[in-house]
Amino acid sequence: MVLISGNTVSLRTLEYKDLEYVYRMINSLESIGEYDVIQLTSWGEIEKWFKTPVSSDDFVMLVIEKNDDKRILGFVAYYIVHPILKLLEIGFQIFSKEDRGKGYVSEAVNLLLNFLFASKNVERIQATTHVENIGSQKVLEKNGFVREGELRCSLYRDGKYYNTYIYSILRRDWEKLFSEYAKE
Repeated sequence: MVLISGNTVSLRTLEYKDLEYVYRMINSLESIGEYDVIQLTSWGEIEKWFKTPVSSDDFVMLVIEKNDDKRILGFVAYYIVHPILKLLEIGFQIFSKEDRGKGYVSEAVNLLLNFLFASKNVERIQATTHVENIGSQKVLEKNGFVREGELRCSLYRDGKYYNTYIYSILRRDWEKLFSEYAKE
């Protein structure tokens, strides 16, 4: 079911029919890319995760679907970091190298931000990215996120620790940048 539709992509809930494809992608080193954490997962774990109910916003993953051919491009996700402070964290991934750098994830993140700020009582949305992941940094900055600092040894991959940048966007920043959504 499509929740949010944009010019080139839509965000929709993950369906059981998507699991096989998602399973292949999250277990593909090429799909994971050079900056994300490698967490190979069994089919049983994927099914269990899909079938396990979570409370409404503990962790929500939405599929990024291309509007013209309904192809799954990747996902965006959000989860509660601190309920009292009204703080969420987002993440995103485009599975295929051929689909990266074409603006799909920038549009998907924008759709997600507009949805979250317009429909939830949230003050801050944050994201982290590998310090060398220039593409993800551009996505965040294009969507109004501000780099706040560098987290030392906060990502582990290939037997090594790496630093990440932490970004955030506050409700007031979003309202200034995307005022047409804030007034709805």
